[in-house]
Amino acid sequence: MRTLISIIFAAAATVCLGAIAISVQSQAQQKMTKERLVGTWKINSLKTTTDNQDSYPLGERPSGYIEFTASRVWLILFDSLRKAPAAASLTDAESVAQMKSHAAWTGKYNVDPAQTPDGIKVTIRVDAASNQAINDTDRIFFIRVDGNKMMLKSPAVVVPMTGKTSVVQVELVKAE
Repeated sequence: MRTLISIIFAAAATVCLGAIAISVQSQAQQKMTKERLVGTWKINSLKTTTDNQDSYPLGERPSGYIEFTASRVWLILFDSLRKAPAAASLTDAESVAQMKSHAAWTGKYNVDPAQTPDGIKVTIRVDAASNQAINDTDRIFFIRVDGNKMMLKSPAVVVPMTGKTSVVQVELVKAE
C-alpha cells in the first residue's frame, strides 16, 4: 500500500512540476522583446481597415519579406498577382500599376519595451523608400511574435497605395 501511495505521490508531483514548467514557458512566450523580431519574415496577409471596411491593397495573396536586424528593418511587399510588364522598359501605365502594387522601404528602428495588448511599439525612421514621400517619416507598428508567427498593427496612417487613412494589419511567418 505504501508503495502505491509513493507512486501516486511521485506521479502527482511530476504532473505539478510539468504544469509549472508549461506555465513559466507560456509566460515567457507572452513577453515581447526586440530580440524576438530579428530575422526574415515572409508575408501571409496585409489588410487595411478604413471606417470598418476591410481591403487588401496588395491583393489577397501578397508576396514579399520583412527583415529585422538588431537595428534596421528592410521591407519589400507586392501583389503576387500583379500583371508583369511587357518589357524591362515600362510604359507609363505599367509604371503606375507597378508603383501602386508594392511597398519597399528601409530604416532604423527603436522599440518601446512596454507591453500592450497589440505587442510592443516599434518606431521605424524611414531613410530610403520606393515612394519618396515617406522618406524621413516615422512608421509606427505594434508587433507581437507568437512562435513562428509575427503580427504587425499600425495606428491609423495614410496608406500610400490607396491614399486612405487606415489601420494596417500584417501577418507574417518566420522564413528561416
